[in-house]
Amino acid sequence: MSDGGEPPAPFSTVTLWRMKGISWVWLGTAAVCIALMAVGAPLNMVLYHMPLPFALGMAILHSASLGLTAARPMAGTLVSLLPLAIMPLVSSPVGAAPMPFSVVAMITQVFVICVAGLRARWQLAAGAWLASVVVGVLANYVTMPDGQSEGAQINVVIFAAVSGGLMVAAVVAQQWQNLRVELAAERTVSAEEQSRRRLAEERTRIARELHDVVAHGMSVVVVQATTASYRHPGLSDELKQEFDDIAANSRRAMTEMRSMLGSLRNSGAGRQLGPQPGLSDLPQLFASARSAGVRIAEPELSGVESHDIGEVIALTTYRIVQEALSNVIRHAPGATVKAEFVISGGQLTISVVNSSSAVGAVMAQLDRGQHLGQGLIGMRERAVIVGGSVVCVPLSDGGFSVTASLPLSAANQANGRRQP
Repeated sequence: MSDGGEPPAPFSTVTLWRMKGISWVWLGTAAVCIALMAVGAPLNMVLYHMPLPFALGMAILHSASLGLTAARPMAGTLVSLLPLAIMPLVSSPVGAAPMPFSVVAMITQVFVICVAGLRARWQLAAGAWLASVVVGVLANYVTMPDGQSEGAQINVVIFAAVSGGLMVAAVVAQQWQNLRVELAAERTVSAEEQSRRRLAEERTRIARELHDVVAHGMSVVVVQATTASYRHPGLSDELKQEFDDIAANSRRAMTEMRSMLGSLRNSGAGRQLGPQPGLSDLPQLFASARSAGVRIAEPELSGVESHDIGEVIALTTYRIVQEALSNVIRHAPGATVKAEFVISGGQLTISVVNSSSAVGAVMAQLDRGQHLGQGLIGMRERAVIVGGSVVCVPLSDGGFSVTASLPLSAANQANGRRQP
């Protein structure tokens, strides 16, 4: 029965093949251990006349040390030395049976040394090889000082040569594998660096294109608005003031655009160090909206400004009100706007409500399905960053309401990040 959540992500093909490969390795190791035990136990009884407990126990212990070395190299190599040291003490070889190591014991110990070379540092494999040779030498000259010394010497030399060569091969194979892993990791790092470099180049290209497309047009607007009173001497004072407002708004927009382009060019450089807008800049924002045809009364801000409001919350408040008024100018020109700011219970509540607009209704019909609402999404994102929320709802009379609730506590403000 489905619980309505996301289905678990399936294993990748690479992961399945890797798990299958590991399973086969462990299955092969277990098969080798069983085979060595099955051959070693009867051989210890027949050729070396070991008592049954020692014959079976030493075979089990030695073959089990091989599997233990695959999982815990240090512990496995130490355990493997015990049967090598004990078996010569409890053996009575028949005829020319090799001593001090039986053939099965030598093969098992060679496997232990090779697995240690593949699974651990080369020092452990070298130590296991040296300890095994020392055990053979001691078994030869201490426990068998008489008749079997020559054969035992040959046995130890053969074991040392074969196990030493295979140990070196195992260590070389492990080092080669380590080099492959390091090379793959280096390639991954290089690919990430290249990806970041391409991203930085793309950000620079976008910044350059935005500058070429937007900055020129904005500069023309600033120049035309600033020089309008000189190029047209007969303008009234009201028109001159309107052109001055257009020029001031354009300069402000260009300043913020330059800050944004600077961040695009260098993501690590951060914002410019100029002051960010806050609550004290709201009257100028309302005046700018009035010059664009929005009817808005001057809201009461004295109660809000008397509180100690953090810079992040003040900036978020300004941006939310700015976006709400921009939406009114774009989609409801000529509407009446009412803005309120209330502090209660450690929360700053911002309300921007606009009435219906006949022109806005016509524009909504023409633009139906084309407006993506990115400004509303941006307002919600800004509020969420500082631990607040924004509710945007259309009203029954054709108007629109934007209500934001922002926390004023220092803990929540500390979690906020400066936004453009």
